[in-house]
Amino acid sequence: MSGCTRTVDRGRGSRSLRAEAGSITVETLMTISVLFVMLLLIVAAGWYVTARDTVSLAAVEAARAASLARDADQARVLAESGARIVLDNSDIRCTSTSVVVDTSGFAVPVGEEATVTVTVSCEVPLAQYGLPGLGDRTETATAGSAIDTYRERG
Repeated sequence: MSGCTRTVDRGRGSRSLRAEAGSITVETLMTISVLFVMLLLIVAAGWYVTARDTVSLAAVEAARAASLARDADQARVLAESGARIVLDNSDIRCTSTSVVVDTSGFAVPVGEEATVTVTVSCEVPLAQYGLPGLGDRTETATAGSAIDTYRERG
């Protein structure tokens, strides 16, 4: 051999190894627990981003739909409908939803630039994503869309 020798101490050292034999199990369980909590937090963050983006998309769609309307009343109906369609077809479930439409742009004379603005709010229960005890979170997004400058407004 190349001069390497292996010595085994069967004296006092073997007693301490037996005393620490269960510590690997405890350390493994603690590590797995921490990794599991981290995984849950990553999933929760993903759901949070999904909810935020969905509400933002609902606001954009509602504003676009409202800008195509001929008058303020039709704009409100189209905005509400557009936001509901986006939210209903998403993975998030709102416990309450609010769609507020600013139709003051329909009062601007034809030939002048005007916009319609929509604010969508959605109360998302965090318990549905496996996060019990955290309550609800209200996501709100606002979007605007230009009204055709030369189209007749009612």
